[in-house]
Amino acid sequence: MSKRTVTTQTELDAAIAAKIDWIEVNSPAGVWLEVRKSGSSTVTAYGSSTVTACGSSTVTAYGSSTVTACGSSTVTACGSSTVTAYGSSTVTAYGSSTVTACGSSTVTAYGSSTVTACDSSTVTACDSSTVTATPYAAVHLHSVHVHLTGGTVIDHTKVQLTDAKTWCAYHGVTVVKGVATVYKAVDDKWTTSRGTDYTPGSSPTAPDFNREDACGGGLHFGPTPSHALRYNPHATKFLAAQVALKDLVPITGDSAKCKAPGVVAPLVACDIDGRVVTS
Repeated sequence: MSKRTVTTQTELDAAIAAKIDWIEVNSPAGVWLEVRKSGSSTVTAYGSSTVTACGSSTVTAYGSSTVTACGSSTVTACGSSTVTAYGSSTVTAYGSSTVTACGSSTVTAYGSSTVTACDSSTVTACDSSTVTATPYAAVHLHSVHVHLTGGTVIDHTKVQLTDAKTWCAYHGVTVVKGVATVYKAVDDKWTTSRGTDYTPGSSPTAPDFNREDACGGGLHFGPTPSHALRYNPHATKFLAAQVALKDLVPITGDSAKCKAPGVVAPLVACDIDGRVVTS
């Protein structure tokens, strides 16, 4: 993986043009750098750097860096970084980061992060984050420890996601006659780092299955192929799996997933939208 540290706009532009995989911005305080389109590069802002992300740029902010996100850019805010999001940008906030969300931007807040949301922005509030929102900003509340003022609130805290039927309904999983269709993301050899064979047409089982709300002890699936890809980001193939609802065990946490002792029908290859792949 190629890596480069930049401190000026000229150096940043050159690094993006050269398609450097990992670009670290560590500019002096008060020097603004603009990420117009990062392409395949990942831009990370450190220290007291100040960055503006435009277009379809992707930026991760650490330390006390400041990022302004426009267009459809994506920002991950860590430490005590500050992000202002406009347009349809997407921000994930951790630690004690601070985010101001405007336009139709989307923010997911973890830890003790602070979010101010206005316009038609959407906030997913978790952990002990603090959210202040104007009347038409949608706030999805996922923790009773969130400090919330205003907004149009959708309360998820009372949803019993440990119940298989509720979990399926919540995530839009199709259930027919007691059988749920869930999905697996695998590599080119139809397997994962765990080694289980998920070749289309096969019916794998897990001899170590248990009903604990924890990873391990079963075959793991996501409610959609996209969910499955989140916890296996290097996957290249997808499968639809049918499991008995009575055996499905939701695994609570940041990523929606479940486990089961096996499948009740042979696996079927599909694409990331869940459509059957025939060749």
